[in-house]
Amino acid sequence: MNRLAPLAVLSAALGLPPAAQAADDNTLCGPAVLAALGRELKLAHFVPGPGDDGEDAAGVVVASSCRPQPDDPRLTLAAVAWDAHAEDSKSLVVAVIDAAGVPLALLQDEIGEDAATQVRGGSLRLDTAPYKLAPGVRAFGLDVASTNGGCGEGGAGATRALYVREGKVLRPVLQGLVMSEYWYVRGNQPRCVADQREADTAIIEDFKVTIGLGTPGKGGWRDLVLTATSKRSDRKPGRPAMHVHIRYDGGAYPLDAFDKAWTAWRR
Repeated sequence: MNRLAPLAVLSAALGLPPAAQAADDNTLCGPAVLAALGRELKLAHFVPGPGDDGEDAAGVVVASSCRPQPDDPRLTLAAVAWDAHAEDSKSLVVAVIDAAGVPLALLQDEIGEDAATQVRGGSLRLDTAPYKLAPGVRAFGLDVASTNGGCGEGGAGATRALYVREGKVLRPVLQGLVMSEYWYVRGNQPRCVADQREADTAIIEDFKVTIGLGTPGKGGWRDLVLTATSKRSDRKPGRPAMHVHIRYDGGAYPLDAFDKAWTAWRR
């Protein structure tokens, strides 16, 4: 996924319609959903393998998330990652499936991997907050979590994508939004330091991003209002919150302006 990654409401003080958090009813996708997607993708053994609590030794599924579509619970939203034996990536399918097990809309993609980021059970989480982006247009989100297995000054949390359904197609309108980061103001994690005191006295600053909906713009599409906040583990004041409005450009919500503002804010 090109730039694939917790959602909270935007402060009422801003006077903006919030993207309210939906109930956290994420579950693994069941056998019927996996069978339907396997048939659609023409893939055998589209089930978890033994290492992911499956019974099929040839099972290829490594992570999944399924939720009912809030405005039509007869439909199921599904995101499944599987091992297609590609180097440095896992394959991904995001789909809307009806009660009869028929995929109504589907998108195939990839999730890039590296030494610090590996897709495994629990890596995927669907987000069904009410992203009412335009008249008759409601998006849903998908978070892809990072394992952050390395030792360094910090790391990143999940990245979020937003999808809208257009007939039989799911179209990404936002990709690669990093929802959280952290960095060590002092010290590091226990397994990364020789002196335990460096871990015991470590100070961490956490950064989080939330999504709100702004006023309608081009074609009736609302701005996304991205709010960044910080919190320190030593209870010293965090940085002032940062708010960035991202306009729909007719095809997607580009993150260039937010990325630039985020980099400057984090210095």
